[in-house]
Amino acid sequence: MKIYYGSIVWIMIIIILISIQYSINKVIILLRDIKEILIQLRIKDRL
Repeated sequence: MKIYYGSIVWIMIIIILISIQYSINKVIILLRDIKEILIQLRIKDRL
């Protein structure tokens, strides 16, 4: 039974990249929500 280390490394890299992208997308969504909340607070302060 041969173990192909090259393919295992590529699969691990792909999994790591997918998890990093998922995390970055979550952060972007949170930042958008924070931005909307701050804009709403600024509008309320002006009134």
